[in-house]
Amino acid sequence: MTASTKTRAGDLLERARAIHADLIAYRRHIHTNPELSFKESKTAEYVAQRLKEFGLSPRVGVGRTGVTVDIGDGKTVAIRADMDALPIEETNGTGYDSCNKGVMHACGHDAHTACALGAARLLAENPPERGRIRIVFQPAEEDTNEDGISGATLMIRDGAFEYVEKVVALHVFPDLGTGKIALRPGPLLAACDRFDIKVQGKGTHGAWPHLGVDAVVVAAQMIQAIQTITSRRKSSLSPAVVTVGGIRSSTFRPNIVADSVEITGTVRFFHKETGDMIRREIANIAGMADALGGSHELRYISENPAVENDPAVVELVGSVATAMLGEQAVEEAHMEMGAEDFSFLSEQFPSCFICLGAQIAGDKRMLHTSTFDIDENCLPVGAALLAGSALALLDE
Repeated sequence: MTASTKTRAGDLLERARAIHADLIAYRRHIHTNPELSFKESKTAEYVAQRLKEFGLSPRVGVGRTGVTVDIGDGKTVAIRADMDALPIEETNGTGYDSCNKGVMHACGHDAHTACALGAARLLAENPPERGRIRIVFQPAEEDTNEDGISGATLMIRDGAFEYVEKVVALHVFPDLGTGKIALRPGPLLAACDRFDIKVQGKGTHGAWPHLGVDAVVVAAQMIQAIQTITSRRKSSLSPAVVTVGGIRSSTFRPNIVADSVEITGTVRFFHKETGDMIRREIANIAGMADALGGSHELRYISENPAVENDPAVVELVGSVATAMLGEQAVEEAHMEMGAEDFSFLSEQFPSCFICLGAQIAGDKRMLHTSTFDIDENCLPVGAALLAGSALALLDE
């Protein structure tokens, strides 16, 4: 770590803390006005307006509702932030709760966007001496479009990462202390697949079940078999989770044998061979419906690969974080079964996905719940670290 790196890191954090109130205002405005995936038009408008106030020229309508902005020219590195919210009704009662019924920033994307806006402001005030930093405000991390494609892929297709060499991003973690950073080279977040199975039987009166094919009974056997994939078909040395998230029958009456049942679930894993095995096993299990006198339809979607951090980029980001916050503030991150479509970026570019501590003192909120919230003291740290990491990548 050079003296200049340490000086710049400290200066960025000091400047970020000086605009802390504005970072809170950015975050709370977005939190109060959440929008679901591919509907982030007002959020994008707000982001673009702030960027213009910083003296920048944003490009809007990227990947449907995304925004990008360039600072500098030449060799290019990117900062990525996601903007979409979740279909959850907020129950916090904070005074800045969601005003959109049934929609909430329950995964911290409001904070990610605020941190990226803060980084843009810091960099606009002091542009890189050489090279270009592109800040990408991405829609639809939480969901996919009608073709099963999420925001990261659409942004790539729409040129948001053209000429980009490396990428950094962050995610708030409510179980990591505020002021701390966690990093990990290699696999960090799991690959995520989805499966939907429709079991077709033959309906009949509940008094004469022998005259039909009970889709509920068939589905129950399939679900039990699915649970044995990780316990009996997978190596214990390769982490994976298979979850049946829902089951729905065509009828819900005590005296009717349902003629069809729908099953939906998720698969999480880190190694491709494990994912391939689970996919084969689910296809085999779905075939039980045919063996038991019914039929089935299986829809299996590979939503995204695992997030893999580049060791060299992680080392550089770690040096910036250490210079900025001290060695005691930088921890090793653990592999998590959560998934992120940042994986499509880490698949194409040397990248670092940063875990930003945002724990409310004495509390532990859970992501994707109606009471999720953060300690807003994390915002200056996130803004300064994004800006400092991007500058350090340009310096390489």
